[in-house]
Amino acid sequence: QFSGFSAPCAGYWQQGILGEMCKGVDTLLVCDAQDKPSPFSQRHELITSRAAMTRAVGSKQLEKRSTSLSGVELVEAVARALLCTISRQHEAGQRNTMFDSVSIPAIPISNYLRRLHRDFRCSDSAFVCALVILDRILNTRTDDPIHEIQLTAWNVHRLALCCVMFAAKFNEDRTWCNSQYARIGGIDALELNGYERFLFRFLGFRLSVDSDEYQLYLKHLQAIADVSITVPDDPSVQALAEKSVGEKRLAVHRSSGAKPCFKGLVRGVS
Repeated sequence: QFSGFSAPCAGYWQQGILGEMCKGVDTLLVCDAQDKPSPFSQRHELITSRAAMTRAVGSKQLEKRSTSLSGVELVEAVARALLCTISRQHEAGQRNTMFDSVSIPAIPISNYLRRLHRDFRCSDSAFVCALVILDRILNTRTDDPIHEIQLTAWNVHRLALCCVMFAAKFNEDRTWCNSQYARIGGIDALELNGYERFLFRFLGFRLSVDSDEYQLYLKHLQAIADVSITVPDDPSVQALAEKSVGEKRLAVHRSSGAKPCFKGLVRGVS
């Protein structure tokens, strides 16, 4: 299940030429002409994780000498960076990207990243590179703002999955196949293939991270890892709590053996 290549982008060369992976990507951008907004309308502010971490930590804090992070601490720092980046102005009725879930996933972001870190079996540096790739996605301007991507509570899990997968497959000597990455991430393999094709074209095949850029992001992550720095609450935690309450109510209802009152139901409908 692992590729035997030891060159950059080994995981992608195992699966075929990069250009073949972009076939049919234009179909993901099809939009009804009547619903399509005019170019450069409804622009939103581009918020990257590095800018969000700088705002949360402060420039003076970044200048201090940072301590090294373990793998678990690094993944937790990436989760804190994502929480700082998530847009709070993205309402439920405005979700318009292919990465959005129907509802906010009921799994905390830190738990989700720890699962990826455990099951991907990739190096810790892949998560730093993934954050760089994510910022390139968020920082990409298009002719039509409807195709620009903003990090929200509805798409943060899928975008994190794609970026960590990109970083692992581009830099690691051994990689999984897409079906395994999709299983670990909790989505369908065909869905992940579609995301991969789209993001390749969206990024312009820019997946490499140089040493200076890597060290810059690592320094920001070392700063945001400080627990004394306040980060926004994880919206997935609230979604998980609501899901748990609903499951408990359903279990109580089933254990009580309650039967629906059809007379009341009919009376209410009439």
